[in-house]
Amino acid sequence: MKVMNKTTKANRGFTLTELLMTLSIASILLTLGIPSMGTYVSNSSSKQAFSRLQMDLIVARNKAIARGETVRITPAVGGFSQGWTVQAYSGDPLVAGDVLRQRDALDDRVSIDSDEFTYLTPIGFTASGQLETSGTLAITASGCTGNNARNISLMASGQIAFSEVACL
Repeated sequence: MKVMNKTTKANRGFTLTELLMTLSIASILLTLGIPSMGTYVSNSSSKQAFSRLQMDLIVARNKAIARGETVRITPAVGGFSQGWTVQAYSGDPLVAGDVLRQRDALDDRVSIDSDEFTYLTPIGFTASGQLETSGTLAITASGCTGNNARNISLMASGQIAFSEVACL
């Protein structure tokens, strides 16, 4: 008995025209979507850096009060964008104690700037939770849009205020 191999139109697959149309629609959608992906990544990087620093500021203040000693957040020599260390100082203010947290460099797109806080003048919380020096930190990311940049205001009383600001 002879078996005939018949292919019907329903099971032949895609035609070249259908495949080209699908690829052209996909390329148009990708062309529109890729630029906004870069903005999304920049905005996310800014928010992530803010969250890390916010958490470390709260931890530093709480540890200073709980331990009854000064706790400082010291940026790397190149600034906060290159990382920072949260460290306790007991007794002599020039002799560092336990390292409580260590942060590595941030994403290259993100910058954390401050006129008041540097490697030589770190953020310091006293045993009573007050700051040694008040100041501000500005967190921005290249390519961010909207209100995705952040400012952190550190007041002498130890109060920390966070605000969203427009990207430049």
